[in-house]
Amino acid sequence: MVGLDELAVALVEPLYDQNVGYVARVMKNFGVTRLYVVRPRCELGDEAVIYSMHGRDVLEGAEVVDDMAALFKRFDMVVGTTGKHGKRPSMVRRFITPEELARRLAGYSGSVLLVFGREDIGLTNEELAMCDAVVTIPANPEYPTLNLSHAVAVILYELYKHLGRAPKRERRLPTRGEVDLLIHYTRVLSTKLGIPEHKVVKVELMLRRVIAHCDVSSGDVRALLGIMRRAAEAVPDGGVQEAPGR
Repeated sequence: MVGLDELAVALVEPLYDQNVGYVARVMKNFGVTRLYVVRPRCELGDEAVIYSMHGRDVLEGAEVVDDMAALFKRFDMVVGTTGKHGKRPSMVRRFITPEELARRLAGYSGSVLLVFGREDIGLTNEELAMCDAVVTIPANPEYPTLNLSHAVAVILYELYKHLGRAPKRERRLPTRGEVDLLIHYTRVLSTKLGIPEHKVVKVELMLRRVIAHCDVSSGDVRALLGIMRRAAEAVPDGGVQEAPGR
């Protein structure tokens, strides 16, 4: 199963020192020690240290990064978070709950990054589209957005509860490279078949979400990858001719 030492938390452009400190404290509560801070808008100074309490070591070990895409490549699965679902169904914000995420990870091994957005605007649609899965915490629809450290606590609690009890299994999460390659060949085949660009983008995102949300292993993705690669190579540029009478 995914171990607590394989979990990491990333905070994107946090505004307040005290929130970063609180997050470090919460991470310590649930045995998660790897913290990344993406382009912080605060100093991460004495105030953050004060609020981190016994999580000071987590705070002091935090890595500040500028390139979010490069950070994502270090992990097998990247999980974005949102409290905003939009008025219409959206593939970008197609979400699972923290408990569903925990069940998904309990049967696999691999590294997982949990990404939390800004206190004021959260994660953008473009940033969520870069993530493999999106998690939301069920809450009052009239006020669904939680404080940053509270959201981290709820999600880490569910992961700690499930991953601490799950039996060890040999199945492994698909690596980000395997998923990216499968999506690449999906795009190649779709382009050869003349599928419009906006539909290709939707299919790519749908495929990433399905792999992240469902019981799909590295071996499953590699099997699909072999088929998709052969199909993409077999179809000539310009697509295939439609069958007579269609």
